[in-house]
Amino acid sequence: TVPMAAADTHASACSFPVSETDATGETVTVEERPERIVVLQPSAAQTVWELDAQGRVVGAPVAPYTDYLQGIDEKQNVLNLDEFSVNREAVVELDADIVLAPNIVPNETVEQLRGANQTVFKFGVGTSLEFIADKTELTGRLIGSCEEAANVNEAYWDRIESARAATEGGDAPRVRHYADNFTAGSGTFIDEIIAAAGGENVAAKNGIEGYGRVNDEAVVRWNPEVILVADDGPGVPETAAFESTFAVRNEQVVVVDGNYLSQPGPRIAIAIEELATALSDATLESDDAAETDAIDDRTSTPTPMASAPEDQTGFGILSALVALTALGLFARRR
Repeated sequence: TVPMAAADTHASACSFPVSETDATGETVTVEERPERIVVLQPSAAQTVWELDAQGRVVGAPVAPYTDYLQGIDEKQNVLNLDEFSVNREAVVELDADIVLAPNIVPNETVEQLRGANQTVFKFGVGTSLEFIADKTELTGRLIGSCEEAANVNEAYWDRIESARAATEGGDAPRVRHYADNFTAGSGTFIDEIIAAAGGENVAAKNGIEGYGRVNDEAVVRWNPEVILVADDGPGVPETAAFESTFAVRNEQVVVVDGNYLSQPGPRIAIAIEELATALSDATLESDDAAETDAIDDRTSTPTPMASAPEDQTGFGILSALVALTALGLFARRR
């Protein structure tokens, strides 16, 4: 269901100054409507573009995973050559009224920018569909686009509810998300994407929290009926374990635009729609096969190879730099 806060689609005009506490615990005050905005990573860029405020953006992450945003190549690039870390000097030179930093940006970078007299707001970890709507509303308040944020959220929830309605009442296919050898479990917005599209996340069902890796035994035993991947990732591995799954044997690997699947922004609604369409057409296992799987689950426990808890200091998926590196492009998309 749509959260109560989302029902009020006629927000009043923004007022300034506005003060909000960010993910670092800092109370950030924006004195006037920002005319010079810097966005440090893709999810913030996507949100500002959806609010139709790109004309006020002077700096942004200009990279392959943001090229779907019209006109972004005309902005000053705020990333280093690795297309991931922030070029602090480039940000400071832009003299922005506000700098929007998704959770993937390290606190150290935020503090260094603040030390250079930049007004920086860092967002929290995106773990749910409601978080994304709240972030859109908050972004609207910070940049003076409150009415636009209300309209975006109304469309966002309408699309999600329509996708839910399209699969409501049917059997929920067993879905496994796969990205660079990681899978999304409970406490992630991808888990909520799967549920909203009418699927059952086998990783969450089997105890994976956050983003984790599982061994081949678990891949075989979970036997997903559908596997969800991003369009720019490596795809499903050509291993005996994956090839034994119902999903691969029946060619039910759903490929979704990674910009919509992996960036916690309003366009996640598009990923839900695409997955819901695929799930509504998916072939499911017979009742006998499903019963056998249930027996197997009771007699054997999936063995995680590594866990990936939420990052409280930087990226919203992983708690250590080594885990960030392992996620590769999936991490960079945030």
